[in-house]
Amino acid sequence: MRNSSSKRQAERAQAVALVISLAWMVLAQIGCVMFWEAGFLTRQASLLHWLVVGVLPPAMALWTTETDRTAQR
Repeated sequence: MRNSSSKRQAERAQAVALVISLAWMVLAQIGCVMFWEAGFLTRQASLLHWLVVGVLPPAMALWTTETDRTAQR
């Protein structure tokens, strides 16, 4: 019973992390596009910033949660 509860909590935490990471990626993309349109960044710099700031941190965080989950099995 206790193991089932902790499993549900872990799955819920992972779902929340996914939602937060998706929101972060979208906000970072919008920010990079706004900086590109305003002329602060070139197209290539905007794409690079979006990949490094917007995509890489959430991807690494989700990858580590998945690695932790498979290690617990």
